[in-house]
This record gives sequence, structure tokens and C-alpha cells, in this order.
Amino acid sequence: MSTETRSSHPVDLSGRVAIVTGGTKGIGEAIVRRLATSGARVVAVSRSTPTQMSGPPRDGEVVTLAADVTVREQVDQMVAAVVARHGTVDVLVNCAGTARRAPALDQPDADWRYMVELNLFGTLWACRAVAPIMARNGRGRIVNISSVAADLGLMNRAGYGATKGAVRQLTRCLALEWGCHGITVNAVGPGITVTPLVQPYLAASPERERTMLHKIPLGRLGQPDDMSGAVLFLASDLAAYVTGQTIYVDGGWTAGDVDW
Repeated sequence: MSTETRSSHPVDLSGRVAIVTGGTKGIGEAIVRRLATSGARVVAVSRSTPTQMSGPPRDGEVVTLAADVTVREQVDQMVAAVVARHGTVDVLVNCAGTARRAPALDQPDADWRYMVELNLFGTLWACRAVAPIMARNGRGRIVNISSVAADLGLMNRAGYGATKGAVRQLTRCLALEWGCHGITVNAVGPGITVTPLVQPYLAASPERERTMLHKIPLGRLGQPDDMSGAVLFLASDLAAYVTGQTIYVDGGWTAGDVDW
């Protein structure tokens, strides 16, 4: 992964250790790049990437680690491996997730279970794995990736919206429980973002993009880097007094109805 020069970023995360699940493509990859550019030691976690954690740790580095976050034992092993290499975990970004589109009556039970396991339980397992470490340190930053679907009803997205709404509520509850330990728990809710998951959906019909653009006051679709800036803020000391919140990064989509 290429990175920009750190001098272009006023936020300095040097010495901080960050885990980003789903960190090798799309929004997750952009978040990894942004955190590393700001000096963090970043572990990008994915099921489909080989583990590369050799050499001495250094600020601004990115290493990869294979783990399936739907399996609690693998999440615990992943966090243990990061602590063995870096000594701690300062930042967790839960970006691993998926959306499967279908009418609620027609969607297979397997799709519902998979979205619950990945979007909700994967987030929960990772949060629970890092919380004791952060509590011992007296500080920590957790950022969960939710979605505008947590707030907006979307056609053929009942399962996705339900799990992302659950992530938003989980974020609030964990913020209440863990604030006494100096741990902030927040979420970023992307609007429609041009990622490998979304691109085939948009490419299938040019009308889909035109319809979406009509709903977005800023007049463009989101890019992964748009999301990474909000995550960087919440992962930094700039957001030291922000917890339990969801920041929607959606070009104004959730602000209201442009046709009213």
C-alpha cells in the first residue's frame, strides 16, 4: 500500500498501535493508509490476505494478519498476535462487513445469519477482545463502521440495515460501559461509497448512480478516503471528549429530503 508523506497530516498517531478489520480493500484499505500516514503502526486484518508481520515494528508501518472475525477464537488470537508484536492496542477500527441485497421475504436464512455474524458479532468480538487491554492502559479508541442504513430504511436491505442499526446501538452501549476506563467508542456511518462491493451494483445500471446523486446535496458519491478522514478524527486525541456518537459521512443524504 502506498502512503502520502506524514507532513501533510496535522494529526500525529506516532507510537499508537491500530487494528483495522476488513483492512485490505475499499473503505478499510483507505483507513489503514490514513492511519499509517499519520504515524500509527497499523495491522490490517482480512480473511483473504497472508499474514505478514516480520521485521521490527516501526511508526507508520502496515502489516497484514489473517483472521476471520466471525470466529471469536480467531479474533482473540488476532489480538494476542498484535499484542505480542507491538505490546498493546490503542485503536480498533471495525470495518469488516458485508451487504447482501434481497427482499426480506425472499432472502435466504443463510444470508441473514452471515450478515449478523460478520457485521454485528464480528464487531462485538473485536471490541470485547481489545477492551481489557485498553482498560489497563486507561485509554483507547474504538471506531465501528455502521451505515446510513442504520437510520434510513432502504429497499431490499432489511438484513443489512438491521445489523448496522445494531452496530450503532452497540456503539452507544459500549461507550456508556467503558467510558470510565478512558475508552471512547464511536461509529462512522458511510453513505453510498464507491468500493469493490458497491461498484458491480452501480455498473449494472447507470440509472442507479443518477438516482443516488439526486439524493446527495454535495452532488457526488462517496469515496473511501472520505470515510477515512472521519475515522482518523475519532481515533485521535482531537476526539478525546467524543463518545457514543455516529458521524454520518454521506454528502448530506441523511440531512433531509431534497424534493420537499
